[in-house]
Amino acid sequence: MATPPLPTPGALLRRLYLLRSVVTTVAFTPAVYVDMQLLDLTGAKEFQIFLGIITPVVLGLCAVVQPLVVMPWLMRRAMAAQGTQRVERLIRIPSSIAFLEMMASWTLGGILFNGGAVLLLDRPPSVVLVGVAVAVSAGLFSSPLAYMLFEREMMPTVLDAYQQAPSSKPAGEGFATRQLWLLPAMVVSALLITCLASIVTLHLRLERGMGALAADLAAKGDTASAERVQATVRPLEAELIQPVVILGGYAALGSILTAAWAARRLARGARAVGDSLEALVEGRATPPQWVSSDEVGDLAASTWQLYQQLQDLPRSLRTSAGDLADAGQRLSQASAQQNQTLSRQAAALHQARATAQEIQQASHVTHSRATSILQVAERAAAVGKLGEESLAGTEKGLASIRDIAAGLHEQMLDLEQRAREVGRVSEVVKSLADQSHMLAINAAIEATRAGEHGKGFGVVARQMRDLADQSIRATNQVRGLLETMATATQQASAMSDQGAEGVAEALEPLRHSGERLRELAGLSKESAAAVRQITEAVSQQHAGVDQLFAAVRELDELTTDTLRHLDTTQQAATAVSHATGQVTQLAQRYV
Repeated sequence: MATPPLPTPGALLRRLYLLRSVVTTVAFTPAVYVDMQLLDLTGAKEFQIFLGIITPVVLGLCAVVQPLVVMPWLMRRAMAAQGTQRVERLIRIPSSIAFLEMMASWTLGGILFNGGAVLLLDRPPSVVLVGVAVAVSAGLFSSPLAYMLFEREMMPTVLDAYQQAPSSKPAGEGFATRQLWLLPAMVVSALLITCLASIVTLHLRLERGMGALAADLAAKGDTASAERVQATVRPLEAELIQPVVILGGYAALGSILTAAWAARRLARGARAVGDSLEALVEGRATPPQWVSSDEVGDLAASTWQLYQQLQDLPRSLRTSAGDLADAGQRLSQASAQQNQTLSRQAAALHQARATAQEIQQASHVTHSRATSILQVAERAAAVGKLGEESLAGTEKGLASIRDIAAGLHEQMLDLEQRAREVGRVSEVVKSLADQSHMLAINAAIEATRAGEHGKGFGVVARQMRDLADQSIRATNQVRGLLETMATATQQASAMSDQGAEGVAEALEPLRHSGERLRELAGLSKESAAAVRQITEAVSQQHAGVDQLFAAVRELDELTTDTLRHLDTTQQAATAVSHATGQVTQLAQRYV
């Protein structure tokens, strides 16, 4: 079914103005009738002034000029807005015209009507208040009906604006119409205008009849007062029946029409929401064709938002279903590829597990050897330390021997010097012994010459010669011994010099050996520390190899479990693809 084109703002204003004029004319007739009763127009001149001057002026100002100024301004203000603000302003146009502009027009008309009568027809000022009350009652009576008519004309335009901003919600604030007060206001306005019209009519008729009766009694006396009262009341009753019936019937008919229109309006709003929900049940997303600011409008707006979300949801579901279908297909392909990959990976992990076990065994051997090397290095460091200490002691001993040899050489030299001195003494002794021997020989010769007297001296000379001979022999022996001792001393001194030189020569390599041994001991310590670090690293490597072997073993077991569960994943991917197809079909029904 084709949607009729939207009216332009100018055409819409003309329709609204026409409806306002019709409603105002319908309500204006009884209001003028009541006002005429209030003003008690009697002569033709008064009717001419009231209908020929006051009525056209008031109608021109209140029914022509004012709406032609206010209504276009409201329309331009609404159309100039955008989005949610335009929707809110368009929704408020019917209530603004019916309950603000028209009520202001009725109030101003009541003031002008009765104020003009006070000025031109010489009526008391109190009639202005009663006339304004009559005009306001007529406005309250006609405003709800005018609002519903305006709302009906504005509905397509408001719906179009609402479709462009579906997230907006009509605000029920200010002069926005709400069922909470609209229906009571219509009933109260109908009763108020009925009561006010009846009371004013009765009051005016009775007041006029009683005035005439009083004037008649005052003029003619009391003799025939009863007959005159009856004669006066009977026509008064006859006069009251017709206007009361007319006003009551008009008020009742207006109330019935207003209530019927209000009920029809509620039915239209409820039917719009119901048709939308029925379409939703049938799988067709059709938003309710109703926008207003009352409770029905709230329901329609909530339904609009529901449809908006429902329309977004199928699109999202369809998109997600398509993505899920692609993901399921990719999952199936990935599952097949993963199955092949895991099979190869399982074989590789079995080989890796065997290799890791061999590495673990080799790590055990390496750890044991590293521990043994560490022990050997520590023993080598200890032995090097002992060798260094022994070499230091040997070096000290050789230095002492060198010092002793030097001292012995000096003593040998001193002994040789003493031996030479003793040799010189022995030469002196030998010389003395030779001289003594010569003297003994000479003494023996002289003793022989002396004869008997020289025998004793000869004995002494012989003994001196023997002693001299012994001294010579002893001196020769001493000299031989001294020469032997000197030779031995020289040899010992030479040997001592050679020993000192040998000790000195041996001490220098020994010193170099000590330095090398100390360097070797330091290297042994560094080697021991390095071997200790290597041992710690090997220990850590051994622990890491154990962890690696455990991880490879767990990974091998997990791979085996994954291969077992891979079939379940394939089945789940198939189920996802099937469910995705169902979701796609369901989502297409509500798009």
